[in-house]
Amino acid sequence: MNENGDVALRFLQAFWRGDLAATSSMATPEANFVFSRSLPYPRRCPLRDAHAQIVGGLFAAFDPPGKFTVTVRHVLAVGDAVTVEYSAAGKLANGRDYENDYIMAFTLRDGLIHEQRAYTDTAHLSRLFGP
Repeated sequence: MNENGDVALRFLQAFWRGDLAATSSMATPEANFVFSRSLPYPRRCPLRDAHAQIVGGLFAAFDPPGKFTVTVRHVLAVGDAVTVEYSAAGKLANGRDYENDYIMAFTLRDGLIHEQRAYTDTAHLSRLFGP
């Protein structure tokens, strides 16, 4: 793994802790987050706004809020491109068990996160959080 892979992994670790100040400090000022098309969010939005929505929504839905475990499976770093595959698991406040797989693809610029693209099973997310 190259230095950009280390940056992306530290960035995700801060994100998983809900440490938005840390993620902001590791990103370019114009960094973007790209959501899956099937989610009810703008497809592309400022990374800071997306992280605030995720931490305030998804992370807050755990019992206790923000309590989940992450298992990193693979990190692939080539030049300014980094891909991290991981799973997250925990108990939701609605009583359901949460477990989902993710791939986060990053583009870095000058050692900072410039774009984060999220890939996950959004139908599964809807079932977990739906009625």
